[in-house]
Amino acid sequence: MEKTPKLKTHRDVYEPAEDSYLLAENIDAKPGETVLDVGTGSGIQAIVAAKTAKSVLAVDINPKAVKLATSNAELNGVKNVEFRVSDLFENAGGRFDLIIFNPPYVPSYETDLLGKAWAGGKDGREVIDRFLCEAGEHLTDEGRFLLLVSSLNKIDELGHEFKKHGFGFEAVAEKKLFFERPYVVKGRRFI
Repeated sequence: MEKTPKLKTHRDVYEPAEDSYLLAENIDAKPGETVLDVGTGSGIQAIVAAKTAKSVLAVDINPKAVKLATSNAELNGVKNVEFRVSDLFENAGGRFDLIIFNPPYVPSYETDLLGKAWAGGKDGREVIDRFLCEAGEHLTDEGRFLLLVSSLNKIDELGHEFKKHGFGFEAVAEKKLFFERPYVVKGRRFI
């Protein structure tokens, strides 16, 4: 399999962009680990994680995304990924060593499924904050998560939100784009 997976796209599914590739470049799944890819979209994060992980569960609220991601996994010869329709952790029982999430983080409101892939509410943080509230229940004791956030999301406040839910906050990568700066942040439990 190539480093960057081959991906088909669909007009009703978020197409991978610079932020998606930044996150994919920083996936640190290890052999033997279990991974959860939340908001899988095209499946790019799940496919990259599956190269080294024992198994990957990939979920998305959009049934068309689940179908597309399944097709993209097949296109890339990936067999250790299961895809499910789920609103965040709703249908993702269990605990994982690594959780990956490229959330909707643009400060905007949208109601259609494609819009929900990028629109994150008033500060772009509605889904991110929900994720932080629930993530701890789905991580193994030594587990961690990689979350894509943006300079549009009030990063200083986001650090406080991490702490409130018992997570350390470490920026592991960033990229300057025209109107924003996306960051890949790693969260793990305080020990």
